[in-house]
Amino acid sequence: MLLVIAGALALRVPHLDQRPLHNDEAVNAVKVTELWQEARYVYDPDEYHGPTLHYATLPFLWLSGAANPGELPDATLRFAPVLFGIGLILLLPFLSDGLGRHAVAWAALLTAVSPAMVFYSRYFIHEMLLVFFTMFALVSGWRWTQTGQARWAARAGAGLGLMFATKETFVLTLAAMVLAGTLTFLSTHRKLRMPTRRNWQHLGLAVGAAGLVWFTFFTSFFTNFGGLADSVRTYLPWLKRAGGASPHIHEWSFYLQRLAWFHPVKGPVWTEALILVLAAIGIVVSFAGKPSPLHRFLALYTMFLTVIYSVISYKTPWCLLSFFHGMILLAGIGAAASVEFFRARAARAVVLTLLLGMTIQLSWQSRSASLEYASDRRNPYVYAQTVPDILNLVRTAEGVAGVAPDRFATVLKVVAPNSDYWPLPWYFRRFENVGWYETLPDDPFSPLMAVSTKLEARLDDRSERKWLMVGISEMRPDTFFELYVELELWKKYVETLPPITDDD
Repeated sequence: MLLVIAGALALRVPHLDQRPLHNDEAVNAVKVTELWQEARYVYDPDEYHGPTLHYATLPFLWLSGAANPGELPDATLRFAPVLFGIGLILLLPFLSDGLGRHAVAWAALLTAVSPAMVFYSRYFIHEMLLVFFTMFALVSGWRWTQTGQARWAARAGAGLGLMFATKETFVLTLAAMVLAGTLTFLSTHRKLRMPTRRNWQHLGLAVGAAGLVWFTFFTSFFTNFGGLADSVRTYLPWLKRAGGASPHIHEWSFYLQRLAWFHPVKGPVWTEALILVLAAIGIVVSFAGKPSPLHRFLALYTMFLTVIYSVISYKTPWCLLSFFHGMILLAGIGAAASVEFFRARAARAVVLTLLLGMTIQLSWQSRSASLEYASDRRNPYVYAQTVPDILNLVRTAEGVAGVAPDRFATVLKVVAPNSDYWPLPWYFRRFENVGWYETLPDDPFSPLMAVSTKLEARLDDRSERKWLMVGISEMRPDTFFELYVELELWKKYVETLPPITDDD
């Protein structure tokens, strides 16, 4: 397990700033820095998801040594998802008596090297926290059925409360849990050493723990009591999105295609088919013979959750983590069963070698997805990703501000239809006077202007060349921004640039 954790860290930690912040990451970054600098967080029921990500990130901001958001590196924001991604592995030994020690070892290895798990452990969004808290609730629930101890009931409730406080899609996971738990109990209740005394007290303890966590986080630690009603009201806009009122509408096979076989033009083959095949074997094992109740629960839970996410039209690739983690646990069962199926040592050695070889190949995919293809559309887990080219625009704007009389108090106007300018609010965080517009204002001119090419502004012509369009940068696929700079200010900036040589 120590070697697996070391390998997981080696894949997750290096070059965390390799990829520019996705627009969702930038929104979270702005909100968490408000919490950090102003001790203010208010849950928004229409966007942005729950508060746990922001509070979990605070310790890393405190320890960063940064005095303000302008000094904060992107990598610091991603430490919390990394930590929770590693936490998934640390929870696995608590399931050893239900999954089997060999299955736990395989599940740990596959969690460590899965490209999806690695890529989104390096992503400053809520998904990895949701998967961790789900695992925490499942582990605690299993331990309660085995020990009957009240503390495990309380922990299971706290896990559910944390799921609620992380992301609205927790209700899908909860539905799959209830369905799978009910069917498992009906079919295997005689095999469960479930305690018969004080069950209602323990249920009340679990509900109380869940309620306490819900109350604490959605009131922003007792400072915003309106957050309690908002935590329920949020399901109105999210139901509309799930029903199709969103640009993120995809066919039912969207997730499985990315996991099974993704081969873009002029790109490498991406596949986590090893995990899918082993998970299928794990499902067969879970229903054959006399399996552990935990085996059967995981099989039913994962199948239900996979169907739920596939049926819902609204899809973004990181949402697959919720059911894919269940597949990884089943794959651990399948891998252990595949090795144990053969009695001859030579045959076992061959199977073991093949599995380890394919696991190494998954590690290679993880490294490529996180580094070489971190922002590349040929990566199956890249979705509406910020293109590194936009950072050239940001660097130029900062360079111009560095020679301007007002420095970073220089006025900067950003214009894009439908507020389609994220993650620029994060990357322009050093500027003190930024105006954000959806259409060109009556007076569009300011020392610096970043304008979407969709507006066809031509501000250089309209100003009779008193402003220059000094560059076009791609922000996302098919989304470009022009940078306009006041002519005299641009001349001043150009004078500071090193001279161009023949080598250049």
